[in-house]
Amino acid sequence: MDKIIKKATAILLAVMLVFAVPNCINSRSSFAADAISAVWPLDKSFQNITTYFNPLRNEYDASGYHNAIDIEADYGANIVAVYPGTCISADWMDAYGNMIILYHEDLGIYTFYAHCSSVDVTAGKSVSGGEVIGHVGSTGQSSGNHLHFGICDKLLSGWPCRTYYDPLTYFTYDGTAIKNPNATAEATLPVCDCTADYAGIYTTKNVVTFLYIRAGHSSDTAALGQIPAGSQVTVTKGNGKWAHVEFNGISGYSSMDYLEKVKDIESGMTISDATVPNESMTLGTAFGVRGIITSNLPITKVWGGVYNKDGTNGVQVTEATPNASKYNLSGYFDSHILFNKLPEGTYIYRIEAEDTNGKKFTLIDSVFTMGKSNIVAGDLNADGKISISDAVVLQNYLLGGAQFTEIQYISADMNTDKNVDTFDMIIMRKKLVEEISKSNPAEPQS
Repeated sequence: MDKIIKKATAILLAVMLVFAVPNCINSRSSFAADAISAVWPLDKSFQNITTYFNPLRNEYDASGYHNAIDIEADYGANIVAVYPGTCISADWMDAYGNMIILYHEDLGIYTFYAHCSSVDVTAGKSVSGGEVIGHVGSTGQSSGNHLHFGICDKLLSGWPCRTYYDPLTYFTYDGTAIKNPNATAEATLPVCDCTADYAGIYTTKNVVTFLYIRAGHSSDTAALGQIPAGSQVTVTKGNGKWAHVEFNGISGYSSMDYLEKVKDIESGMTISDATVPNESMTLGTAFGVRGIITSNLPITKVWGGVYNKDGTNGVQVTEATPNASKYNLSGYFDSHILFNKLPEGTYIYRIEAEDTNGKKFTLIDSVFTMGKSNIVAGDLNADGKISISDAVVLQNYLLGGAQFTEIQYISADMNTDKNVDTFDMIIMRKKLVEEISKSNPAEPQS
C-alpha cells in the first residue's frame, strides 16, 4: 500500500509542478475599450520611453515581445496609480522585481508597475488616480532605473496574462505629451469620413501571412500590429478603403481591400466563441455560451440565472456589475449560480442584457434537466471512473488554467460544500489512491 500511495503522490506532484509554472495560457481575443483619460504613472518630467509595447506578445506570448512600456526615471521617483482601483498584490515577482498590480473594476482590466525600489500599498487597499503607490527602482531583471508599466485583462496564478494592451493607446494622459513612434501626428492624418455603415465582423481575404494594423488611413503610417491570415476582426466603421479595426487588444486601421465581411454586429453587441442552444438539452450541453461580449454601445445591465421551467419565478438570479467593455458570462454567472444546489428537475437558464438605449438582449435562453443521480463525484472527464486525468483537470481549474462546465463543477465539489477548492483536491487524491489500490492489490508481505 505504501508503494501505491507513493506512486500516486509522485504523479500528483508532477502534475502540480507542470501547472504551477506562472506561464500565461492562450486566451480568447478581447478588444480594447475606447481611450480613457488617466494620470501619467510618473512625474511629467519622466516621459522618455526606452522600450515600447509589442502587439505580437498577444500572438506568441513570449517574453521577447514586450508586454508593457518602459519609462526611464530617477531612482526613488514617485509611481502613481493611473486610474482608481484596488491593489491586488504588491510583492516580489521574480523577473519583474517588486511589482504592484491594481484592478480597475469598471474597466475590467489590471495595470501593473514593475521593478519598484519600494511599494507603498498592500493587497486590498483602494487607491485613487494619481495616488502614490510605489517608487522607481531596478529590481528583478532590469538594466537600470525605470518603470515597466503595463495593462492586461486577466491574471494567471497572480501573474499578468494576455490579452495585453498598449498603455499609449488604451489611455489618454491629460497634459502629457508622450513620444510614441507608433502614433501619427494628428495634423498629417486625412479627415476621417468613415461611418458605422461598414461595422461588422470581418475576416482577411487574399492574405497569405498577415494584414497590418496601421496608425492611420494610409500604408505609409506606422504598423501597430498584425492580423494573421484567416483571423476574424471587429470593424467599428470604415469608408470602403480603410476600416477602423480592433484585434487582440490593438485598435488601428486596416485596408478594406483585404477584408471581407462575415456578419453584422447586432445592435453593437457580439458574442464570440459562442453557440447558443435552442432546444431542450441535458445539463452539460445546455450551456453553450462561453464567450466575451463586447459592445459599441455601453451595456448598463446584465442579469439572469436559473428560472422554473415555465420561465417564471427565478430560483437563483443575480446581476453582473456593469463593465465598460466586456462581460465574461461563464466567469461571472457560473461562479454566482450554485447549480449543485438545485433539486432534480427541469429549469431554464437565461441571461439578459440592456444597453444605454434601453434595448434588451437575450444572451442565453436554454432548457436543461438537472439529474444529480447521473453525476459521478470526481469524474471530470466523463469516462466513468476517477483517474490521474481527472486530477489534472481539477488542478488546472484550481490554478486558473481552465473553466468548468456546470456538470464538471458539480462533480468536482467532492465535499459538497458548494465550492470547488483545494479541499476537493485532497478528497480527489484520496479517491485516486483508492482506485489505484483496487487495480493494484497490496503485495504479500515476506
